[in-house]
This record gives sequence, structure tokens and C-alpha cells, in this order.
Amino acid sequence: MITEGGGWRSLLFVPAVRPDRFAKAEASGADAVCVDLEDAVEPGLKDQARLEAMRFLTAGSPVRDRAEACDRVVRINSIRSEAGLRDLLAIIEARPREGTIAVPKIESPEELRWIDELLTGAGLDLRVVAQIETLRGIDKATAIAAASPRVAAIMFGGLDLAAELGVSASWDALLYGRSRVVHGAAQAGLPAIDMPFVDVKDEEGCRQEARKALALGFSAKMAIHPSQVPIINGAFTPTPQAVAEARRVVAALEQAAGGVILLDGRMIERPIVLAMQRVLALTRSTPTSPIPGRKIPCDLPSSSKVTTSSGSSRHFCLD
Repeated sequence: MITEGGGWRSLLFVPAVRPDRFAKAEASGADAVCVDLEDAVEPGLKDQARLEAMRFLTAGSPVRDRAEACDRVVRINSIRSEAGLRDLLAIIEARPREGTIAVPKIESPEELRWIDELLTGAGLDLRVVAQIETLRGIDKATAIAAASPRVAAIMFGGLDLAAELGVSASWDALLYGRSRVVHGAAQAGLPAIDMPFVDVKDEEGCRQEARKALALGFSAKMAIHPSQVPIINGAFTPTPQAVAEARRVVAALEQAAGGVILLDGRMIERPIVLAMQRVLALTRSTPTSPIPGRKIPCDLPSSSKVTTSSGSSRHFCLD
């Protein structure tokens, strides 16, 4: 289920070559399901996988209640490759009415502007999630995030980055890359999605990494197994205590009618109110999927631009 204003919490990946797993993925509780045409598909299977991905993107959700439906995403191959160009042309020819395209290995804002021009020329109202997972991409994270209004979120791909750096995909080794992606996304007013936790049997490890990602500024995390979805959703969902405190702050704001807010002897300033409004937005559901990264409505007068925000995987299993 999608949370209003907060975008996604979880994005579950499934190989495009396994259409028998699509329904199971959509029933997992993930906010979005991404059918993958990139790392999960061998070169010789790209054509058949592309057909399955187009069926997924153009078919209606099997869930009748839109409040319980997840967003549908297709990750194409890099647009600097023949496979990626074929993927993009297939999407234009399939003409899906809605959905999201995840584009891996983005290294410049020009790539996203080119995609935007193609989709606009085709009359397609599709969102784009830009995945940053190379050293060049990290260097241009801020420009990439601001490249096009069609960009709905920024996704951090740590496995390819770790390979390029020659390091393990540990938290410490990738902290700088994660931070650059979060900062670039926040500056553009977009949510940042963290890389997956690859050990599907280590539930506590997944939970801890999700909490660390939240503390760093990510608002969602990729998953590679349905068992990770409730863990990730739980980490990115406000606790009842946090919701109660947010309601108290917002109520105090309404009573103050724009004046100085004092609560329990503390002066409540604008950044705190914005954070509390975001907490409340994350608790509200909507029957239609909001665009990830939609800015949180704020009743405070604004004198400056204020935005808020809270991998590529080679292993997929839905068994």
C-alpha cells in the first residue's frame, strides 16, 4: 500500500524472465514491484524478458482495491546499451497508460532529458526513477536529480559502485556514495531509495540497515525477496509514539495561528513542524498511487525553498 505524500517505502525486484512470480510479488505488501530487465536477465533472454515486462507494465493490477495495489515499475537496461535502447522503444510502442521506468547507471542529466524528450514526444505520462551506481553518477548526483520534472526518485545502486571502487559492499565503504545520493535527491525535493540488503536470511541485518538508511535520509529501500518487505515497511513506517507526537505538534501549530509555538516548554520551529507533517503524511493512505517524492503540503508561510526526505542487485529469489 502506498503512503500519501511519502512515496514508497519498499520496492521489490523480480526478474522479468519469471512472470510466474509477478503476482506473488504484487501480493507481498510492497509499495512498488519492479520487473527487472537488467541484471536479472541473461543477454540471450533479453527479448523474451522484454515481452513479459511490457505485459506487466500495460496490464491492470490484479488487486481490485486501489488502496492495496502496488505501483508497477520496469527497470530497463542502460540507455547507453543496445538492450536499453530496445527496452525504451518497446515501452513507447506498448504505450502503457501509467507506471514507472527505472533507469540504471545514469551518469549525466543529459541522459534523463533525452528520455524525457522521447516519452513526451510519444505522449506518455510515465515517471522515471534514476539509479545512480557509478563514480561518474555519484559526482553528478545533484544535477541528475534536478534533470527533469519527470524524475520521481533517485535510487542508489551500491553493488556496481563497490565493484568500481574495489571494495566490499559494506555500509562504511559505501557511506560517501549513499550520502551524495541522499543530498542530491533532497536538494531536488525527491525521495532517495537505498540499495537492497543481499542476505535474505539475515532479517535482523536487513532491519538494522533499513534503520540506518532512514537515519541517513533515505525514504525507501529495495528488496530482493518478499520476506524483506514487511521488515523494510516497518522500518520506514512511523511508530505510534512518533505519530502521536506529530499530532501534538501540528495541533499546537493550528492553535497558534501562525505565532510562536511553545509545547512542553520547548519552542517549536519550522524544521520541526515540517518533520512532523511528514510523519503524518506517511501514515495516511490514498486509493491512488502518489508520485514518489511529492512534496509534503505545508501550512507554514515559506520564505525559502524547504524540502524533506527521511542497487543494483544480482540476486533475486521469490521462492
